[in-house]
Amino acid sequence: MNKRIIPVVSAADDHYAPYLSVMMMTLLKHLADNSSISFYIIDDHISKESKEKLNQVIFGHSAEINYLEVNSDLYADVLESDHITQTAYYRISLPDLLSDKHYTKVVYIDCDVLVLEDVSKLYDTDIGEKIIGAVIDPGQALVLDRLGVNTDDYYFNSGLLLINLERWREADITEKTLTFLEEEEDKIIYHDQDALNAILYEKWFQLHPKWNVQTSLLFERHQPPTVEHKILYKEAIQNPAIVHFTGHDKPWNSKEYHPYTQMYLNELAKTPFQQQKQLKAESKK
Repeated sequence: MNKRIIPVVSAADDHYAPYLSVMMMTLLKHLADNSSISFYIIDDHISKESKEKLNQVIFGHSAEINYLEVNSDLYADVLESDHITQTAYYRISLPDLLSDKHYTKVVYIDCDVLVLEDVSKLYDTDIGEKIIGAVIDPGQALVLDRLGVNTDDYYFNSGLLLINLERWREADITEKTLTFLEEEEDKIIYHDQDALNAILYEKWFQLHPKWNVQTSLLFERHQPPTVEHKILYKEAIQNPAIVHFTGHDKPWNSKEYHPYTQMYLNELAKTPFQQQKQLKAESKK
């Protein structure tokens, strides 16, 4: 059977490689039999040892891993924080990095997620003439005026993107986003996500929120902007396709309660990264 190839992009440094492996492993676990994954990892100095472990994660699956290099000088002066590093900005360059490929669209997924549904369904979503598909950010839904944007559109979370590469390139989104980061630094709070929203407003398609169930959505911390969103939020909470551990508290660094922490840690324990840690710990006994 000829399998169709779905390109999935993420970005990681060596510290985040174990968490990247959970995203990859859970994605492959739920993938339809007629699909194959080409992972493209924007590589911020992932070690040779970590890359060998990532190869173990995809072994036996219909998947391959490719590594992409970004010109880090483009992002030398960007705003960073305790949980948003320079690596997070690299998705802005993604369409340029894949310019020699023949993909019309790609899925971008952050590292800090659990995938619980077949991403081929996401990939097949028709976003019409829009440049990207994304999920509304519940806590920032109505903040575009902070970015100097006059619109009734909502603000999206950039941790999950379905990108139409051709339209992105035609509209010079990478260049415009980098310019906004440079010229409007005083408006930036949420890093590259702010800049992407300032450039892509009214050019993005609202995906069902189940594809990016952010922590604030899961805990219902914010009022849905409409009755329709209230229904969609409830559906997403009851049946998440991708759980996104947004914010400072991650399953691996926090005791804060999250309903999917234990499931995440169980998956992390199955990765070659965690298994090697366990072997080292046992050898020291």
